[in-house]
Order: sequence, then C-alpha cells, then structure tokens
Amino acid sequence: MSSIKLTADSGGGTFEIKAPSSSANTRVLTLPDTGNLTLGKTGILQVVQTVKTDVFTSTSTSYTDVTGMSVSITPSSSSNKVLVLVNFNCSININNRWSIYQLVRGSTPIFIGDTSESRSVGSVGHVNVAGSGSGNAVHNQNISFLDSPATTSATTYKIQGKVQSGATFKINLSDNDTDADYGLRTASSITVMEIAV
Repeated sequence: MSSIKLTADSGGGTFEIKAPSSSANTRVLTLPDTGNLTLGKTGILQVVQTVKTDVFTSTSTSYTDVTGMSVSITPSSSSNKVLVLVNFNCSININNRWSIYQLVRGSTPIFIGDTSESRSVGSVGHVNVAGSGSGNAVHNQNISFLDSPATTSATTYKIQGKVQSGATFKINLSDNDTDADYGLRTASSITVMEIAV
C-alpha cells in the first residue's frame, strides 16, 4: 500500500494519505486547481473552568469583582474566538431592590447593555420581588458570549457586581441563609473555550 506523508517543518506532527488496500476500494481525492488548501485545527482547542463553591457578599454600589469568579485563558491564535459561559446564583437582602452584574475581559466590560442616561448597565440583573419565601430564594443567572479577544496573551474573564444603595447582594446563598434544609447554598462557575476559526 502506497502513501503520502507530510511532516511539519518543526517536526511536530504529520498528515498522511494512504491508498486503499485493494483496487475494489478505489477512491479519488480531487484537490482544487486554484487557491490554497489548508488542513488545520478546527473546533474547540482548549477549555478552562473555575468553580466557586464558597459564598460572597457585597454592599458596593459600584462594580466590584466577585471573588472566585474569574478564569484565564491563553489563545493559540489571535484570530480565534473565546466562548464564555457563566452560571451563578445570587440573592439580595431587601425586597424590591436590584443588583446587576457584568462580564469583564481584563478591565473592559463586555456583553453589556447600551448606556442610557442614569440607568445601570450590565450583562444580567436581578430584583428580589416580595413574596412568601423570598428570603429563602436564590436566583440563577447565565451569560453566554462569543468573544474576539484578538490576542495570544493570557486573558482573564471575570464577573463584577453592584447593588442598589442600602442593600447587599449575595452569591451562592439565600438571603436568610437559615441553618435548615430550606437554607440554600449553591455553586457557580465560569468556563472559557478557545474556538478555532
């Protein structure tokens, strides 16, 4: 059986084309007669995840980092994209008050709403609505964003949050946090995937 084997200049890998084992299995591979044919990596190249199982609380009325909700990835090509998947659980200690959260690359907020006068801008938000059992609730927030960081340097993605004046936002626990089976403690995560394009 004859074959053609191509070896990378750096000696780091090979690509091989083999002929079929018998003439009954003859196949034809036709290459384009103009332009370039590139055989390279496609799809998901790497996945990095941070899981947060402890709790975090803040009374900050300006955006502050949520400790433990950050992850770093080093893209292999500046043309590749990074898929960011965030899942976290929050609560607030006062009914009808708001908290808001933003996805940040490095120090730059990304995937946020348009600025509009005095309105708070972010990726996801939450208002605790008064009702029976509201103090025992946790609210799930999700962010999915395909980013184009255009770099091969280590890049950090993180979550920041802020809250309405006088309130406290909480991550991974209910407001009441009662020491009983209805006192909820949860987990959160931030995952990044390098996507070859």
